Formats: sequence, structure tokens, C-alpha cells
Amino acid sequence: MNFRATRILAAALLASSCGLAIGATKTTTFAVTATVVSNCFINSASAMAFGNYTPGAGNVDQTSTILVRCSNATPYGIGLNEGTAGTPSFAPRVLTSGSVTGTLEYNLYTDVAGGNVWLNPANAAAVATNQGGTGTGLGNVLTHTVYGRLLDSTLSQAATPAANYTSTVTVTINY
Repeated sequence: MNFRATRILAAALLASSCGLAIGATKTTTFAVTATVVSNCFINSASAMAFGNYTPGAGNVDQTSTILVRCSNATPYGIGLNEGTAGTPSFAPRVLTSGSVTGTLEYNLYTDVAGGNVWLNPANAAAVATNQGGTGTGLGNVLTHTVYGRLLDSTLSQAATPAANYTSTVTVTINY
């Protein structure tokens, strides 16, 4: 080995043992972010079956259950439309049969006593005052009971040919 190469090697060894850096290091940082957006899901809505109706025997009560999940702290409201039976009204909703004429009157309520008709307001704030709540996280299912009453009204009593009467109600969650 030549004398010059030996000196260079010795200088390199000496520099590394003294902690002198041959290269340099720089650092920086970067931000990591995420945004949780408000979200709600309707898990399910159970069917409401009033069963057999005998005209003049009194109202028939039944319930349905709506299961929802919403982001934590997200206010929401649940609206129920008038149903598909052809009445553009909540006072009262009706059931019809495709095989006979006539309708059965019923309605859906937010309370067991039947004092507050379950509506379908156009904005979330109005729906929340009707029936709703605040989400507790998308992993938590919240249960809402719909109280139904088949009305033993004069119209229901008069329009009762033997048949199956139906309507389909659309559930909307606003948040």
C-alpha cells in the first residue's frame, strides 16, 4: 500500500472515532389529519301487522321498531311519509286493498297514547323535534318505537269487505 493511501485511511479512521460526520442529516415534519363526517344509517324497520280487524270491536294497536346508527354527537330525526295507499295526508293514513274498494284508517304515533302523529318534515331540525335523537357512534344501534293504531272509525267500519289491506311507509333519516 502506498504511503498516501495509508494516510487517507488513517485520517478517515481518526475522524470516525472522534465523532466527526462524513455525511449530514436533516429532518422535517408533516401533519397527519382526518375528518369525521356526520353519517347515519337505518339498520332496519320492522313490519307492522295489525292482524285481524273486526269492525265495531275497537281500535287495534301495534308497534314497529326502527333501528338506526349515527356518528357520535350527530343530531338526527326520523320521518315517516303518508304511505303508498293514496292519501296525501297524515290525518289519518289509510290502508287499501287492490281487490276491493274501501279503505281502513290508521295512523302512526311517536307515543303510546297516540297523541303525537309521526310526521315527515322536510328539514332535519323539524324532524328531530318530532322523533329523533343524538348519535352515539356508528357502532351503536339506537332503537325507536313506532306506535300504530288501526282506527275503528266510521270509514273503517263502512269499508270493510273481506280482503288484505296494505300500505308501505317510507322511513327517512335526516341529520
